[in-house]
Amino acid sequence: MRYDLQVHTDASPCSATPPKKVAAAAADAGLDGIVVTDHDTLANVGRVREHAPAGLDVVSGVEVTTTQGHLLGIDIEEAPNKTDPLTVIDEIHEQDGIAVLSHPFDTMRQFYDRDLPAIAAAVDGVEATNSRCVRPLFNRQARAFAAHHGLAITGGSDAHFPMEVGRAATEFEGSLREAIREGTTTPCGHGRYLSGHVATKVQQARRAIGGLR
Repeated sequence: MRYDLQVHTDASPCSATPPKKVAAAAADAGLDGIVVTDHDTLANVGRVREHAPAGLDVVSGVEVTTTQGHLLGIDIEEAPNKTDPLTVIDEIHEQDGIAVLSHPFDTMRQFYDRDLPAIAAAVDGVEATNSRCVRPLFNRQARAFAAHHGLAITGGSDAHFPMEVGRAATEFEGSLREAIREGTTTPCGHGRYLSGHVATKVQQARRAIGGLR
């Protein structure tokens, strides 16, 4: 199985992609599934499911803003509060969800630099391939951190636009939840996608201007 574990829709301020186009892009990329991970909301998960073709699994998720970096909550039904990472991880686990550190050492975005042993002991996995990490070092550091602490590694495109869906993904056998918990997932795909960041900044500027009108 090959799932993209981080996909955004227009429910995120960084994306202009409606749910219908997200579902179509995932199908075009030949994915078996995606996790919809909008920023601090699950508002569009149901709408992506409505448009998903047969055979495409759409998993509910969220990218939570913590007091350090971002954190993926996978297979949950409510967005955790925006607070410290350990509390967010606890709230995800209270929903029987999976907690994965999102691009944890990408210093061009929000990143983790405190309480790392405690976070490693609590979290389920680490995103080791994020296609929006401009410097390969950021993904290498994430992979090394996961290896040091015996954590599962995952991959996600962090897609903000349709053409990005599937640029990075996670390969596994059986259940996604169990594969992450057992550490048998394999990330695949590409990083160093600078033009995607430029497009995102343009999108954010358009939203900001629209909000001022």
